[in-house]
Amino acid sequence: MLKLKSTYPIGLDIGNQHIYAAQLKESRQGFSVRGLWHRELNGEAEDLPETSDSLVPLLREISKGRRFRGKRVIVNMPSQHVSGFPIHFQVGEAESLEEAIVRESGKYVAFPMEEAVIDYPSITSLTAAEGNQHGATIIATRRDHIEQYLAMLKQAGLVAEAFDSGVSALIRLHHSLHDTTDNPVFLCNIGHTQSLLSIVTKDNILAHHHVSWGTQMLLQKLLINLEHLGGEKKAEILLKKYGLLYEDRESCEDGMDVNEDTETDNMLRAIFQIITPYIEEVIHEFHKIIAYVRSEISNPIFEGIYMYGQATRIRNLDRYIERRLNIPTKLVNPFDNPTLSGKDILPEPFEGAPFALALGLAMRKVSWL
Repeated sequence: MLKLKSTYPIGLDIGNQHIYAAQLKESRQGFSVRGLWHRELNGEAEDLPETSDSLVPLLREISKGRRFRGKRVIVNMPSQHVSGFPIHFQVGEAESLEEAIVRESGKYVAFPMEEAVIDYPSITSLTAAEGNQHGATIIATRRDHIEQYLAMLKQAGLVAEAFDSGVSALIRLHHSLHDTTDNPVFLCNIGHTQSLLSIVTKDNILAHHHVSWGTQMLLQKLLINLEHLGGEKKAEILLKKYGLLYEDRESCEDGMDVNEDTETDNMLRAIFQIITPYIEEVIHEFHKIIAYVRSEISNPIFEGIYMYGQATRIRNLDRYIERRLNIPTKLVNPFDNPTLSGKDILPEPFEGAPFALALGLAMRKVSWL
């Protein structure tokens, strides 16, 4: 009798500006990282299929490199190629559950359903509703986009085991790092130019959407407003060192004495004033998704906000959001967790934070002979 062997694939997170890849292996502590890979793009993933000439050589680095084992990948496509939305539907007497999902999804997909590929990572029975009614979270993309990515991966010597969603990857990673309860929590992945906001419970996705918001604009604002800054790397250092610390500068625990250092106090104030208007834009997005969930669920108790990805590179972002929304907030770097070992791969643990979605994709086990 043939036995299937479970192996961790390569998680491949493709964005507009960056590609991240990660692969795991099992260890005594839980997971350990077999390999990580990252390349910066110049918007090559925005248009298909014209982008294949620039993407294939990068993907071939993953296939032919020694960081990873095997050629199978779990892929998260750029957010502009994927749409996600909730549906409520009733299964007709002559319908299967899947037929009802396809029927209802057709009302929201912006292209013909015969050209669509859809997935439903979350589905619930609406027990309070009359009849055979359900709610589901739908992820949809065009079939030709899937085919174009399959062709690019094949050219690069890789095999797509599955296409996954960012929200599913983030849930998978979060469940590996934190205990879960029945109360809803926010899971957010802050990217360079696109970010993912979601509200989930232990078993369901209540809401999620992508927003055009990321750290790139914060860096650009600093470069525009602070003369002689010296480039984007310097802006990144200031964002991580000072960020939104100004409101909490009196209680700073790292030895920064602003009472004795007027220059530091002025810098904290300047950076705070420059970036807070843009931070308020994502606060507004939080309020919108909160309002939607409250319209669907009576008096939800939001247990916490967990912020992954580039969020860890904005100092004090957690305290700022917690103060504005009155919900406990935590910045999460997966490599700070002892169950995920990767210290021998990363020069600094904080450099691993942007790999959050790639790690979540890589945690999706696949089986083959």
